[in-house]
Amino acid sequence: MKHSLNFWYFTDTNDADDPVTVESDSDLERVLGEVHAHEQFHPTVVCVKDRPTLEGPLNLPDHQLKFDIDVPHRIAAIHTMGPPSFLPADVRDRQSSEQHSSAEGMPEDVMRAWVTKGSYARATAVRLADDHEIDLFVDFDTRTRFPADAAISWGKLREALKELAETGLRPTCVDWQESDIY
Repeated sequence: MKHSLNFWYFTDTNDADDPVTVESDSDLERVLGEVHAHEQFHPTVVCVKDRPTLEGPLNLPDHQLKFDIDVPHRIAAIHTMGPPSFLPADVRDRQSSEQHSSAEGMPEDVMRAWVTKGSYARATAVRLADDHEIDLFVDFDTRTRFPADAAISWGKLREALKELAETGLRPTCVDWQESDIY
């Protein structure tokens, strides 16, 4: 891992007020095991520890990745947001050229948001074969659900988190779709 990650999540002894730092693959496996084993009262939040912060008194990270999981079916969905510098260079260049043809490009300080685009599509009332409804939430308090096609496997979630730790950028191992949820 080139970059340390900060995770905010709940356990019996952790109320998600302070981050848990992940600095190795074994740390990541331990934290994911704890997230899977304990009810999460909000989606798990992850930030790259050494990325820039936003200007202001709170010193907040310039990006965020959060995910929700469906434990019985080993399904997850990811929401992420950040400035253009959070995108890998090839994605940033491609989006800039697409926008250049229709607009002036994307200023460096404009935050954007995305959610995964997965293969576990569900409609609001669709249920799996065992009659279990999949509910994956971007925000538990407002009951804001992920889009129906945002679900990915736990394996893809793990792969995306490892890539985030390796690159410090939005992962490319999963497909993304724009989101208007910040």
